[in-house]
Amino acid sequence: MAAIAFLLSTLGAALVAAVMAASVGGHVWLVVAAIALTLTVEFFTLPAYERTRSLRPAKHLVVAGSIGVLTLTVAEIIQPVTARHTMILIVTSAGLCACAVVVRYLVAAPRSTLLVGDRTGVGHFIAQWSERPDIVMEGICLVGDEGDTLPSELGGVAVVGRLGDVTAAAADLAVDEVVVAPGPNLSAYDVRRLNWALDHSLVELTVATEIHGAMPRRVQPRMLGRRLMLSVRPPRRPALALWLKGVIDWIGAVVLILVLSPVFLVAAVAIKLTSPGPVFFRQTRTGLRGAPFEMIKFRTMVVDAEDQLAALTELNEGAGPLFKLRDDPRVTRVGRVLRKTSLDELPQLFNVIRGEMSLIGPRPGLPHEVDAYDDWIRHRLQVRPGMTGAWQVSGRSNLSWQDSVRLDIDYVDNWTLRSDLAIAARTARAVIKGDGAH
Repeated sequence: MAAIAFLLSTLGAALVAAVMAASVGGHVWLVVAAIALTLTVEFFTLPAYERTRSLRPAKHLVVAGSIGVLTLTVAEIIQPVTARHTMILIVTSAGLCACAVVVRYLVAAPRSTLLVGDRTGVGHFIAQWSERPDIVMEGICLVGDEGDTLPSELGGVAVVGRLGDVTAAAADLAVDEVVVAPGPNLSAYDVRRLNWALDHSLVELTVATEIHGAMPRRVQPRMLGRRLMLSVRPPRRPALALWLKGVIDWIGAVVLILVLSPVFLVAAVAIKLTSPGPVFFRQTRTGLRGAPFEMIKFRTMVVDAEDQLAALTELNEGAGPLFKLRDDPRVTRVGRVLRKTSLDELPQLFNVIRGEMSLIGPRPGLPHEVDAYDDWIRHRLQVRPGMTGAWQVSGRSNLSWQDSVRLDIDYVDNWTLRSDLAIAARTARAVIKGDGAH
């Protein structure tokens, strides 16, 4: 598959370059064609773990090429027709790399790994990766407890040796990657020797860090006194980006209310006809920096649902301060439909218009939940709560309290407009499938 993709991409790039160069015949074409062909060939000849980095030159090619073509056109060095054809080649070259990423994502095999570390470090890997389909843990080389007999397995993963057996085990298991968990029994020199031992193989050596929740774009490696350090830049939310997010929230909420007004009407009538009480349910929630606000939802429970809560506490299926009950007897027949389809959340669009919520953000907490927050969890209050968020697209009611908090804090620390767009797309899929809704 890789060889065929390589030949096709090289042939395609060469054909595009040749046709365009022949049609224009300018020296600019030769330079652009050479860069385009080089980037495409490089992309398919790099090892798998390096290929994502090769997209950066492709992005730079589009940006730098666009600026260069615009400058040459304004300076009348090249004609508009030539500029148009040049941009076609630039975009085509970058597109080949982008298509290759999609294809590789769809057909890529799981990544096989050999874990190296003490019981605690390796245990963390197993707990975090055991349910990931893209990672296969083939074995463990255990560090420490040198005088003890090696166990046959840890967490369902076979123990195949100790630190000195890593090279042989990696070859025998034919793994793609050796993952090292640093610990008191594993020195920097041990890791360096592993690097030397794997130097002439195709096995990648990866060393885990204790930096959690920071996206790679915020982490910068640098040397300080012959020591490799990882600098973590503070999360930045530019004022312009925050303003643009606010504009998108307001316009998006208004448009959604207008488009979904028939759904509002049908839901309101169904609630009124099937259950006595108001159409809307209002509840105090905690918003930006702990400010309280009144959140609006379609009522999905009986009117005295809050009074019945104490009697159901023993049946709570949730962890932490959240109350969850899959078959909650307080939910009405129409309410179950509204919850399953997430239509009960639609009135929160009015909270978005009022500036109390965002379309995308952390889950809005209840006051008694917030009172129980420690400084760590309180960090999720640094942005406006959202109608949907990372917690919504990752399982909603199926998530534990700890996982919900972790997702919210990661969102706050690493927010970008691009991440909001990704969450919006995943939300649509989650709502259609009804994932984790009850």
